[in-house]
Amino acid sequence: MTFPSLDPLNDGKSKVTLLDSMGNSLSIVNDARQSFDARSEEWSEKDNKLLNYLAREHHTSPFRGVVFKWHVKAPLFVARQWWKHTVASTYVDDQIGWNEKSFRYCSAEDAEFYIPKQFMQQSASNRQASDGPLPSREQSLALKQYVNALEICRQAYEGMLLTGVSKEQARAILPPALYTSFCWTCSLQTLLHFLSLRQGHGAQGEIIAYAQALADLAFPIAPEVFSAFAENHYSF
Repeated sequence: MTFPSLDPLNDGKSKVTLLDSMGNSLSIVNDARQSFDARSEEWSEKDNKLLNYLAREHHTSPFRGVVFKWHVKAPLFVARQWWKHTVASTYVDDQIGWNEKSFRYCSAEDAEFYIPKQFMQQSASNRQASDGPLPSREQSLALKQYVNALEICRQAYEGMLLTGVSKEQARAILPPALYTSFCWTCSLQTLLHFLSLRQGHGAQGEIIAYAQALADLAFPIAPEVFSAFAENHYSF
C-alpha cells in the first residue's frame, strides 16, 4: 500500500507520511451536536457555521474525535522540539502516541545527517532565534565546519563499536543532526495546536517545514476544518 508522503526539508532524507486517519469535518460537528442527540448526514452551510463557531470559541473536545497516524523521519533536534507537544499534552495518555527508533537497539553506522542548505545568523534581539542568512563567505566556512564535525562524530562512533563499546553508550556522541524516525498518533486538536505554534512567528525554519507538510497531508481529510483554522488566524 502506498501512503501519501512529503519531503519537508527537500534533501531526499526527510519524510512525513500519513499512515492512517479516522473521522473528518462532519465527525466534528456531529460530536458537537451529541448534546442535542442530533446529527448531519451530509455537509451543509449550517455545519460550516457550527464548525467555525467551535474553532473561534475554542470548543476543542469535538476535534479530539478526529485522529491521524504519522510516520516521521526528522533530525533529532526537530524530533526533540516535536516531543515537547507530547509531554505537555493534557491528554497524553489517550490522545497522543509516540514510538521512536532507538539507537540503543539500532546501529547508527549507516546513519544519515541533516545538512542545512543555508546557514542562518543569530538574531540580535531573540536569543533563541535566527535572523537572515549568513554572508556567502561565511556560508562556505560554516558548511565546512559542520560537515567536518559530523564526520568526526561518525568516525568516533564507529571506532567505539569496533572497540567493543555498546550501542547504548556509543550513541551518546551522536549529534542532533542525526536523522531519527518515529510514529506519532494525534487528535486533530493536537495537530492544530502544533501548527499554531510551529508555523508561528519565531519557530525554527526546519520545524516550520514539517508543520507545513503535516498541514498539506491532513487538509484533504478535513478541508473545512483548515478553512476555519485560517479564518481564526491559525490560533487553536
